[in-house]
Amino acid sequence: MANSKKCKHSACSCMAREGSDYCSQYCEDSKGTTSLNCHCPHDGCSGHV
Repeated sequence: MANSKKCKHSACSCMAREGSDYCSQYCEDSKGTTSLNCHCPHDGCSGHV
């Protein structure tokens, strides 16, 4: 079953990985910080600049 919850990184538009609240290690490492951009490795993320 595919995960259907959004990544918790505020600037990320990706879906979280199965069993995680985040889509990537970058987003997980960024928890607790505020950011206007996302630098996760997913090309479809609308948070990329």
